[in-house]
Parts: sequence; structure tokens; C-alpha cells
Amino acid sequence: MTIKRPVTLKQAQRSPKAAARREAFCARMGGMKKKLTGKAKQRDPNSKINLALADWDCDLKPLLKKKHLAKGLEFNPVPPSSRAGLNRQVKNQIEQAADLYERFSGHDAVELGKVKIPELPKVGVAIGTVDGIMYSTVRDGVLEKYIHKFHKRDCPLFVVAPDGKSLYLLGGVYNFTERGIVDRSDK
Repeated sequence: MTIKRPVTLKQAQRSPKAAARREAFCARMGGMKKKLTGKAKQRDPNSKINLALADWDCDLKPLLKKKHLAKGLEFNPVPPSSRAGLNRQVKNQIEQAADLYERFSGHDAVELGKVKIPELPKVGVAIGTVDGIMYSTVRDGVLEKYIHKFHKRDCPLFVVAPDGKSLYLLGGVYNFTERGIVDRSDK
């Protein structure tokens, strides 16, 4: 028996047969995730079941019925923090940064020190596009792990400094808001 590769959303959009395979897999695995895994594994982006669901793009809504969507996954799985939606007058970049941090994290912004940001190099090595990003953060006192998959048309370019010591995300069509990374095509 030959094991077939996962069907991505893009492949499913091109072929009804592939779309049916993807829908069947996501229907089975989305339900199994809730029944067969504990709360810690359900939220762990590196658990085997979450990696399999990600390979099949089961966290992306198009072409899937709502009941077949992996349980607890949405386009942007970042729930609002306790301070989301609060707006205040900001006068400078420091206040603007503090406001964004507080609305995203639900915590008071505290100055930890100053960081010297190196100048952007005049030359860089374009490696490819960034398909997604994984990050961990503390929101409202709870350590959270998130995976953001960029939509194809919103992906930033992945560039490395010539010395290989700095990484950059250049361009792309997204914003970082109180909800985390939001592709413009999500709006």
C-alpha cells in the first residue's frame, strides 16, 4: 500500500477528488483531536496530531464544512486579550508601542531597557517567502503558543543579512494588531 501525501488547500481547490480526500481526513482527525488528546497536547503546535492537521491545512476554512474544521482552530486563533479594544491617545512611538503591547498581551507595558537595532544592510540574501510563523507569548498571565499561516498573496519575503547573523521579514501584506498577525486578506 502506497501512502499518499497530504492534500493542501491549494491542491483541494484544483481537484474535486483531492478536496474530498482532504475533507474526509479533516473530518476524522478534527474529531479525534478533541477525543484522544489532553488539553496540553491540543494546544501544542508540535504535537503529532496538530502537525498532521497543519500538513493538510485543516485549520483553513475554505472547502471545509464547519463541523469538519479541527476543533478549536480558526483562521486567526488568537483570542482577544483582556485589554483588547481599549484605545488611548498616543503621542510618540514609545507610547504607541506600549499601547499595542498592552492591547495584545493584557499586561502593563514596562520598560526593560534599550536595544540597539542594527541598520538594515544594503544587501541581503533573498531565501524565499515566509509561509508561516510560530511564536510563544504570555497573554493575560498564560503562556500561549501560536502558529500563523500567511495567505499566499500576503507572505513576506525572508531575507538574511550577508553575514548570516540577522533575519528579516520584508514586505508582505499584514499587520500586527491586538489579535496578533492579521493578513490583509482576512479583513
